[in-house]
Amino acid sequence: MHASPAPRPLAAPSSAHADGAADAVASAFAAFAPSASTSALQRARLGARAVAPSAKTSRVAADEVFRAMCLARHALRRAERGEDDADDDDDEDSGDASRGDGTATWDGRVRGPARATRRRHERTQRFDFFHEVVPACEDGGELEMCTTNLGTDARACPKRARAARPLVVWAHGMRGGLENDEVEGLWNFWTREDLGPCAVARYSARGYGKSSDVRRAREARWDARASDMIEVARRIREEDGGDVVYAGTSLGGATAIWATVLAHESGGRDLPKAVVVVTPPTFYEEREARRKKLRKKVESGDAKANSTAPRRVFEAAREPVVPPPPSLANPNDSCAVEVLIGSAQSNLPEPERVRDAFANIPLLCLAWDCGDVTHPVSSAMILKDLVPHAELVVASSKEDYDIVKEIRARWSGAIGEFIRRHLVDVA
Repeated sequence: MHASPAPRPLAAPSSAHADGAADAVASAFAAFAPSASTSALQRARLGARAVAPSAKTSRVAADEVFRAMCLARHALRRAERGEDDADDDDDEDSGDASRGDGTATWDGRVRGPARATRRRHERTQRFDFFHEVVPACEDGGELEMCTTNLGTDARACPKRARAARPLVVWAHGMRGGLENDEVEGLWNFWTREDLGPCAVARYSARGYGKSSDVRRAREARWDARASDMIEVARRIREEDGGDVVYAGTSLGGATAIWATVLAHESGGRDLPKAVVVVTPPTFYEEREARRKKLRKKVESGDAKANSTAPRRVFEAAREPVVPPPPSLANPNDSCAVEVLIGSAQSNLPEPERVRDAFANIPLLCLAWDCGDVTHPVSSAMILKDLVPHAELVVASSKEDYDIVKEIRARWSGAIGEFIRRHLVDVA
């Protein structure tokens, strides 16, 4: 691990020059190599801010230069990919753990408990991409979470209230997961650089990945999963109160709809600013066939059978998909029966409840028409009937384009533009 050099003495800037504080700060930080430890950079920033405590410019400049130096250090470490990289991670993880409060309730701060890992996002090169397991449910249940663009303020300045930050909470589908969403690349809008200040929190639903198991089938029903989504948003937003978007695909999309209805009926405290539903599942009368299929799978003892096939949409591609798509994800074997039964017991709220809840909530629905009977385009039509102002995007294998290429090229951008329009541009 690199030694932490002592900061050079800082001379107070001349009051006759407006940007003197910024120059002094830049000169001070120039003394530190990009390989300097985080603690050394922190001390340097504190010293730089002490140069002119009454000058706002010095504080802003210090913070900006500090962030730039952290980015430079991380870039150097990534380039080296050697022993120093591991040492650096150990240094930061130990520092983060020392700031943890050790309580059993997650307070929304992403600071890295014992089982947390910090890793760079492969596509965006962001260094504030976290993957961890946290107790995030009302009953103490744990959720495996990935957060993007959320942790830098809370980690660097834990005692200072952060500015309100828009938040997107994303839930995966019944045969999806955090890793599948990344590899498939169909709607991974969180990798885009044009989301601005928006933070994204994605999580494995109960019964999936490293999240807590589903103990009873009712915990796997859509309304119960909606309560988990609301609780995740509530705990993250507790400090800054920023606006939120509920979003998800298939099961996650149904979860977002239910979360909006429950928030509306509970007084609106957790009401989202907008909702995104991707490849909605079957609803109302059309869900009866799906319900029978799930129950038959449980009764035949096939609940734990793992599929080796990819999503149906990949079969409709006209050209070989590169890289090859992964197999569909599966719920954990330990609670697969409960997950399937809970899904079989689920449906949307009554139509009038959905209409009331979405009367003033923007909705984006993305659907495909590719022979996928589990996610038929008719479900998107049902949502459009319930929410007339909903924006609808449909990709079809019957058109003169490759449906997979079309979705990969357009859907993430459509989601990002919708989120910016209703979260960022209105701020």
